[in-house]
Amino acid sequence: MLFLNISSDQVNIEIQNKKLRLDRDKIENKIWPTLVKLYRKYNFSKIFLLNWPGWFTNLRVWTLAVNLLNTLEWWSIDIYSISKIDFFNYFVNQNILPNKWIIYIWQKKNIRLYDFEKQKYKTIKINEIDNKENLFFDLVYEKTYFDIETVDILSKNNSVILKYKWNNFEVSLEKLNIKTQKMVEANYFIQPIIWKQWQ
Repeated sequence: MLFLNISSDQVNIEIQNKKLRLDRDKIENKIWPTLVKLYRKYNFSKIFLLNWPGWFTNLRVWTLAVNLLNTLEWWSIDIYSISKIDFFNYFVNQNILPNKWIIYIWQKKNIRLYDFEKQKYKTIKINEIDNKENLFFDLVYEKTYFDIETVDILSKNNSVILKYKWNNFEVSLEKLNIKTQKMVEANYFIQPIIWKQWQ
């Protein structure tokens, strides 16, 4: 199974204990060579896609690439796609994660505080975070920006592992209740700004 975390500032790719990280710079030029090389080496038929919220270009180009795989006659992929909100909610319900999450979507001045109990988010400034003990923060690679307990997500066979506070919590695809798909959508969660062109 190929694991793709496209909901981060860098795309994390894992297969058979091999890990790659692709920077978002010119990501559209790196996708196809990476996918084809991995397919030729590992001949994978499943993709676990950790999707949205995230950086708009990552979500858009990677979901397009994954969808295109299933248009090729010689390549049929089962896609298991889940949002980070649904993924983290599983662990919130297990009392492993706190019920508030800091979402950073690469806007230095604005972050989002997501409340799993209310299933709502609000935009706040970094200096407005008052109680870091009751929050968790998704791992991104701009390490100098935040000083909050982070989580990391890894894969293992047909399972996914949440790393939090020096512990590993493994969950299978079956427990996450993810249905197989042939096509996925880029769901941005926070919609990108569309500039209106005046004529």
